[in-house]
Amino acid sequence: MWPMSIRLLKTLIAISEKGSFGAAADVVCVSHAAVSQQMKRLEAELEVSLFDRGKRSPELNQLGQAMVRKAYEVVRSYETMLVSLVGEDGLAGELTIGAVPTTLNGLVPCSIHALRRGFPKLRIRVVPGLSADLLPQVERGALDAAIISGPETALNHLNWRPFAAEPLVVLAALDAPSDEPIHLLENYPYIRFTRRAWVGMMIDRWLKEMNVEVDDCMELETLESISSMVMYNQGVSIVPQSCLPPPEPLKLKRIPLGPSINPRILGVISRGDSVKFRLIDALVAELTDAVESAGQVRVIRPREGRSQEQSS
Repeated sequence: MWPMSIRLLKTLIAISEKGSFGAAADVVCVSHAAVSQQMKRLEAELEVSLFDRGKRSPELNQLGQAMVRKAYEVVRSYETMLVSLVGEDGLAGELTIGAVPTTLNGLVPCSIHALRRGFPKLRIRVVPGLSADLLPQVERGALDAAIISGPETALNHLNWRPFAAEPLVVLAALDAPSDEPIHLLENYPYIRFTRRAWVGMMIDRWLKEMNVEVDDCMELETLESISSMVMYNQGVSIVPQSCLPPPEPLKLKRIPLGPSINPRILGVISRGDSVKFRLIDALVAELTDAVESAGQVRVIRPREGRSQEQSS
């Protein structure tokens, strides 16, 4: 199958995963019109109809859904063939990495910069998302790997490579009169780290276990938005301490909660049958080196990672 046809199959897969031509266009980095044209070309090549166009937004018909399953097989076979011919070191393709938002301002840019030095021909695409959203994308093969919070349950069908343990801290404004975390949590408005995130669920459980009563004022999804609210005295929060802070972190109190709560474990998840395993190994190595160089949190080495308790 010619490379252009492989591109068409990748677009078809993106439509299936994202649910619309418009959303798929963002994934494959073309316009909505180009996605439509590509699908018409694919249907012409196959001489079949893959979509029900009687609705406002075209939907995959039964044949189209069956074609998506075959497309996954063809794309994976093509990538395997390419690696066997040129080797990972000469790969000029794409590595698609998912990443939780808390890693996007420091850790991910630093590590990708280092990874590009070893693989200058490689195109790296980053897909932001919460751990619960990224995990199924890795399972389906839509992402080659993802940097996520540690899952609560064992994932025997996937490779889990922890590399950092981020302690949980209370964020407070510099002029907050107390450095006692429980006092701050119970006496100031509370800005909750979204419970859609695994680390947010873990924080919520800790508050209940410790019988800490907080006065919720808002629930936010990014560390940057929470930090800004805290800096402007809108409340206090509990967040993971960044293993690699952004270049100009906001000036805030970061008060450790100590051993009463487990750290948030960051790691890389990938499929065991990935043909890009050497690139993923290199990614893990760069992430680990970046965390170690920053010296902000504890690094998890491979031997330790196998026995490390998984944390959400």
